[in-house]
Amino acid sequence: MTQPSPFQRILGSSFDGLPAAVQVLHSLSGDLTVIGHAQITTARGILPWMISRVAGLPKAGVDVPVEIHFQPDGKGSERWRRRFDTRRYGSVMQAGGGRDAGLLIEHFGPFDLLFRLTPEPKGLAWSLVGWKLLKIPLPGWSRPVIECLESGEGERFFFDIDVAFPVVGHVTHYSGWVIKSP
Repeated sequence: MTQPSPFQRILGSSFDGLPAAVQVLHSLSGDLTVIGHAQITTARGILPWMISRVAGLPKAGVDVPVEIHFQPDGKGSERWRRRFDTRRYGSVMQAGGGRDAGLLIEHFGPFDLLFRLTPEPKGLAWSLVGWKLLKIPLPGWSRPVIECLESGEGERFFFDIDVAFPVVGHVTHYSGWVIKSP
């Protein structure tokens, strides 16, 4: 039997109040590819460039082609493979357990990013509330600020993501939309 998605498990009955396009992408029982476009701004400087490069985060651009492939495993985890023009990066999403119960964990290389999900009138907000390196919790003062808002209108899924790091400051901001690939 297929397990609910990490988002369904964390949000419970609040999931049903999300915009339809957000529900579709966060309640998958099979693979799905979406395509769209994004606007991306990145901070100048060597440190923001290095962080973006190492993480594979999108390069600055207007009307950048986006493709995201979602692969739920049927056991409650999802693999996300993203492509913004030529930049590719992937991660695995999972509902936290134990001390991390109620949080969404994004496994991103050697890092685990812990997000609090908050349903809002316009959609779903994500806020980074913790992070780990090789499963070891890192101090709060070192944690980046990552804020995301997902919304939807009709079949379009909208995203707006802002990333900043302590000492470095703003690294990137990207927003855009995706729809199911034909």
